[in-house]
Amino acid sequence: MKIKFNWGTSIVLAMIVMIGGFIFLVSIAVKQDYDLVDKDYYQKSIKYQEHIEKMQKTDALAEKIKFELSEESLRLTFPNLATFQEYSGEIHFYSPVEEKRDLTLKIKLDKDFIQIIDLKSLEQGRYQVKIDWNVNEIGYYQEEEITVEH
Repeated sequence: MKIKFNWGTSIVLAMIVMIGGFIFLVSIAVKQDYDLVDKDYYQKSIKYQEHIEKMQKTDALAEKIKFELSEESLRLTFPNLATFQEYSGEIHFYSPVEEKRDLTLKIKLDKDFIQIIDLKSLEQGRYQVKIDWNVNEIGYYQEEEITVEH
């Protein structure tokens, strides 16, 4: 039995291919993992004015945190605003690729206001280094983008 191939058959085949393509795209979209930038983004949006004030205080400083990147470490030199024991806060390495790569560390300065961070535990790639720090109850915030290459 020979099937006659005419315009009606062509339309039916085109519709079958199109529907198959839609099903394929939907199945891929359902399996896709969408990580939010922050799980608690709503609470953070409420505190955004406080964040803006920290950034303004950082901009007003004569000297900001200096970033010195090498293959194996990141050297952060903080401005001398008080004794090194009065500094507190967190250093957050945010990876836009996936949440599993993120890393958060506490600020622990030496007497020269320097913190050296070993980058061997981080995977290669681009990171935003977000530093939220306090000196004498005054909050500051600084961000810098780095690329880790081993």
